[in-house]
Amino acid sequence: MKITLDILSYADFSGRIRKSKSNPGLPAFVANIDSIREQNPEGTLVLDAGDQFTANLWGGLPMVEAMNVMGVDVMTLGNHEFDWGPQFLETCIAACTFPVLCANVQYKETGLPVEGTIPYTIVERSSVQIGILGVTTEYTPYMVEKSAFIALEATSAIEACNRYIPEMRERGAEVIVVLAHCPFYIEDDGSISGELWEILQEIPSVDVCIGGHIPGDYAKVVDGTCVLKSGFADASLGHTRLVFDLETRSVVDRSCEILYTDRSVEGKAEIRAYVKRVTGPFDDYFNKPLAQAEELWKMTLARESKLGDFLADCLRFGGKTELAYMNATSAGGMIEPGVVTQETITEVNGFNDLIHVGEITGKQLYALIELVYEPDRFGNNAALLISGFHVEIDHTKSSPHKVVRLTLPDGTDIDPGRRYSVATSAYMASGGNDTSKIADQIDFHETDLHYHDAAFAYAKTQKVLAVEDWPRFKEKGSPENDNSPF
Repeated sequence: MKITLDILSYADFSGRIRKSKSNPGLPAFVANIDSIREQNPEGTLVLDAGDQFTANLWGGLPMVEAMNVMGVDVMTLGNHEFDWGPQFLETCIAACTFPVLCANVQYKETGLPVEGTIPYTIVERSSVQIGILGVTTEYTPYMVEKSAFIALEATSAIEACNRYIPEMRERGAEVIVVLAHCPFYIEDDGSISGELWEILQEIPSVDVCIGGHIPGDYAKVVDGTCVLKSGFADASLGHTRLVFDLETRSVVDRSCEILYTDRSVEGKAEIRAYVKRVTGPFDDYFNKPLAQAEELWKMTLARESKLGDFLADCLRFGGKTELAYMNATSAGGMIEPGVVTQETITEVNGFNDLIHVGEITGKQLYALIELVYEPDRFGNNAALLISGFHVEIDHTKSSPHKVVRLTLPDGTDIDPGRRYSVATSAYMASGGNDTSKIADQIDFHETDLHYHDAAFAYAKTQKVLAVEDWPRFKEKGSPENDNSPF
């Protein structure tokens, strides 16, 4: 006799429960899940690959409630679960009605895991024992504000897999799933590379491996393993289907696909009521008009875009500084022609850090840009968004000799010996995106202004959004190790 197991997976929902231009919203996403779960209620699992708790306005516990309501069965921690520190995280975990996994993050002093987490769990569906192991990207220390993670360390995901996969099998697991908040990249020839792929090469064979952390959907059987990545902003759902033979106690067929969320679906009344209760108090906040847009601006991570320049200008405006920089990976999406509301801004830059200001020397600025374009670092983080200066860079040269020239907008060379006032986010001021080598040299101090408030104020002053100082990058060749999904 054969039975079917349906494993549904997603990552990086990141608090986007409210329907908007960019997001289908929670009711439609749950309807996507239910389209499979209702067909196979005894054989369906819903797995969350992380980055869910740190929603800017409604916070962690409402997001946990959303996951409880939608019927999540198991979750692994993502890097952004650590954004607001251990106490916030542990409060969220305690409210989860499902197991929360993390096999490779521990406290430095004690070696103990994050309170409330376990490395793996074994669940039963249709009389089949399914072992699920959770790991988080080893790059986590560089992807959260430093003070939030300083007591913790990310250990080897490969070592965790090699330890716990055999242990799960010894305890009776007949199907093995690695639930990993780890990135992988889709190459032009359809092959994959990156952290999750490297993990797969060094661990015992598994039936399903689920990644996350970066945008982009993927579902393919690779060397006998169903490999998936989906779910960014609730737009898609990974679906693995395993056919299990109850006589041989083995998987005899496997397939995987991406199910895209139909934003026109209203969803269940109780889910709509939940979303209204949580997000309704913020309707006026989101709908407040700021300015007009007369052209389409799309975000790009590895190359300059007008949207990226505008977002950096907002930071420089808020910090009242000569220069500004921020990580491109905090931004995404687009601004379309028409009315620009506060929601428009929050959707193209979801992080609302306090702005930090300090002084950077010209020499440090040169070193920062060289650091960003070092191939391994660029592969993990992509480019910077900049304001107040220009970059001439030659990607055909080897690192760290790519930067040809830095100038002010009027063409004046950046003086290596001069100090310039500079603004950035709390995340980047703490050395985010693995830039501590330079950030630690700068005496940043915190302002009392959050990024979104600065961006709202800047958009109001413009009335019609514009980037006057364009372009800011002069590039020869293409960046090395460009893994940018957009």
